Order: sequence, then C-alpha cells, then structure tokens
Amino acid sequence: MLNDHRQLSRRRFLGNFAFASAAIAAGPGSWVIRPDWANAAEGPIRIGIATDLTGALGFAGNTDANVARMVVNEINETGGLLGRPIELLIEDTASNESVAVGNVRKLIQRDKVDLVLGGIASSMRNAIKDIIISRGKTLYIYPQAYEGRECTPYLFCTGPVPAQNCDRFISKTVADASRFLAPTMSGHKQSTPMRAR
Repeated sequence: MLNDHRQLSRRRFLGNFAFASAAIAAGPGSWVIRPDWANAAEGPIRIGIATDLTGALGFAGNTDANVARMVVNEINETGGLLGRPIELLIEDTASNESVAVGNVRKLIQRDKVDLVLGGIASSMRNAIKDIIISRGKTLYIYPQAYEGRECTPYLFCTGPVPAQNCDRFISKTVADASRFLAPTMSGHKQSTPMRAR
C-alpha cells in the first residue's frame, strides 16, 4: 500500500537541498551574511605573554619574550593576522606565583588581551590559569613540556608530555648500555628491569 504522496528518495532530497541552498544564497542569504561582517572585529589582536623575565627561570623567559617579539614583528610586517596587526603585551611573572597572579590579572582586566601565552613551570600554569580562564574567559596557551592530564576549557597545552620525549630515548639508551642509567651494584638488580624492556 503506497500512499499517493511521493516518497523522498536520496536523489530528490539532494536536489531539493541544492535548490533551497541556492535560493537562500541568492535571496535573503546574500544580505544576511555580508562579506564585511566576516571580519567584524576591529583593531589589533592583543596577545599577552606571561613569562619569567626575572627570577630563577629568567634565562628561559627572556628567550620566550624575544622570540615572541620577533614573530610578532614578522607577522605585522607582512600585513598582520587577517589584516589586523598584533599587539604584544609582556608581563614578568618573576618565577613567583603570587607576582604572576597580579601581573596576569593586569593583562586580563586592564589590557583586555584576546589570548594569554606563557608560564614556564607547571606550578606557574596552575597558579595563573584560574584568573585567565575562569574569571577572564580568555584563551590560554601553555607552550611548555608538562605532565599531562590537563583538560580545562580555554586551556591548550601544546608542549610534549614526558612519554613523548623519553620513550624512544630511554629504550635506545637501555639497549645500548643500561649500566649508564642504573648504578652497577652487586647482582645488577637495578638495571635488570631496564634490560627487560
């Protein structure tokens, strides 16, 4: 018992969908989504760098800041990002979590950055991520090696976890000479598990 209504075949569905899409694009769709709305944001893209310029990790933080300046200058010289210049704001976290919290708060509240990048140690990431993410709803990129298992909205950890760095190195080193990794003691008990791997 077939109804008098035509059944919707795959071919008929695709034809109707294509017709409807073309009608929307030519009709109301052409004024609803205007090309000049595609890049609605104006002004520079503000990126905050939170890194240790002073303190115990200042040697690494200064390198991070200098690389960021170099990359931003290169991007801005070629027309910016999506036609918008990048404005770089660098705050010193001073290898001190309490100093970092205050300086990151400035980036979020006063400078109104679009993105925060930085933190060298995992303890620094844990200290500043709440201000950046929970209160500021700002994107945070942590580019350093870290311990893994970080699953927080707005936070992207782009560095490797230890397994990514060490697995091949350890197995190669163990295959070559396990005596360099474990002390040679009576019975060689400590190096046995490494050789078994």
